[in-house]
Amino acid sequence: MNLPDVNFWIAISFQSHVHHGSAKTWMQQAGQQSCCLCRVTQMGFLRLITNPKVLRGDAVSMAQAWRTFDELISDERVAFAEEPEGIEAAWRTLTQLRTFSPNVWSDAYLAAFAQAADFEVVTFDRGFTQYKNVRVTILS
Repeated sequence: MNLPDVNFWIAISFQSHVHHGSAKTWMQQAGQQSCCLCRVTQMGFLRLITNPKVLRGDAVSMAQAWRTFDELISDERVAFAEEPEGIEAAWRTLTQLRTFSPNVWSDAYLAAFAQAADFEVVTFDRGFTQYKNVRVTILS
């Protein structure tokens, strides 16, 4: 199972995103229920697509954000994954490895989620390669 990060979900949802083409190509190769969102990617997605500083003219209302999320989750390739057991211990360990950066908590959480659930992170962020025991696909 694949665990795409927030930027992937934004890229696949907005044609104006610089990585839309790459995300779409990758997603077209995904099998049924092969990708999942978790609560953190859901929340990040909703938060960022409603923020005009992030999406500028493409930012949507909160109601439209829910409709956009509903479109994502209705895709047969997408499922919603609950937190796996053992995630907090893995998350605590991974946050000991870094100093503060704006995304340290959420990136480490996604890496811990993938590790605990035996998922693979899908991202455009090369920073995920620092998590040595986490399978990662870096898109470009």
